Amino acid sequence: MKKTLLFNRSSFEKQLDMNDYIEAVSYAHQLHAEGNIIETNLIHADAPNGEYHIKSGGIIGEKSYYGLKANGGFFNNQNRYNLPNILGIIYLSDAENAYPLAIFESSLISKMRTAAATAVAARYLQPKDPIHLGIIGYGNQAEAQIEALLCVCDVKSIKISGRNQQKLIEFAKKIKDELFIPVNTSSLENTCKNSNIIITCTPSTKPFVNHEWIQPGTFIGAIGADSPGKNELDPKIIQNSKIIGDIKNQIIKVGESQHAIKNNLILPKDIYGELGELITGKIKGRTNDKEIFVYDSTGTAIQDIACAAFIYKKLKNEPNIAGIDFFG
Repeated sequence: MKKTLLFNRSSFEKQLDMNDYIEAVSYAHQLHAEGNIIETNLIHADAPNGEYHIKSGGIIGEKSYYGLKANGGFFNNQNRYNLPNILGIIYLSDAENAYPLAIFESSLISKMRTAAATAVAARYLQPKDPIHLGIIGYGNQAEAQIEALLCVCDVKSIKISGRNQQKLIEFAKKIKDELFIPVNTSSLENTCKNSNIIITCTPSTKPFVNHEWIQPGTFIGAIGADSPGKNELDPKIIQNSKIIGDIKNQIIKVGESQHAIKNNLILPKDIYGELGELITGKIKGRTNDKEIFVYDSTGTAIQDIACAAFIYKKLKNEPNIAGIDFFG
């Protein structure tokens, strides 16, 4: 009897590592650049205590899949209800006949695929060694970004910045205990001026990275801006950099690029390219030591679906995975 499988977090958390997510995300964006996807869409809705994102899309390959992710971002959840701040599910279907193959807890996949996409971009855009990594933020995504970048970059040191000094110190200690490279806390300005890879992963709606702090040759992963109004970077950074987006028609609406466009600093046509175009060689990556690149990350369903499909194919025959026959 055919069933829709139900994957809670513990059923796949230990079964994949970051390199698996990097492989799945790279494959998704390669298919995107080749035109082998089912149309992507994004719906954003504000709620009284948070926001919802619904992202849909599919991939067309040897086996084709379509699905959606419905996530709620409620950033007082932890304090108010002892719940994760981001909650949701991913729905995966067989794109040959629409059969619902599986439903997944979404936050782990979201965290890992977001970081994996930054790593894919860094493969092509990272500056020359030595790599000094600056992280602005101290949440789950900050930790995942470090893990992903260590898969593709030879990082010599890490500086971490954030507003809450206690959380910052605790996070830096946790990272320091896990790694064998120098890890220190620092001011925003010092972190930016002394890092040639900078990752911003906060829910900020006001820019906090000054364009004067960015050194020639820097790669910036702008992760936090993924909905209208979110903003981490001075728009002048976008104006003075080469911009690579995950999906161009998303970053001009909800990514860091939205603010540079609204301020008439750039036009949509000034976006250098998309992640899939780097992977397939349609555009060049870094060509000199002085170029500043920004990877404008907004997240896309093709990343979620490719990762969900990877998990489904690997674990679908495991006896401990529950299932339900919706049509019985």
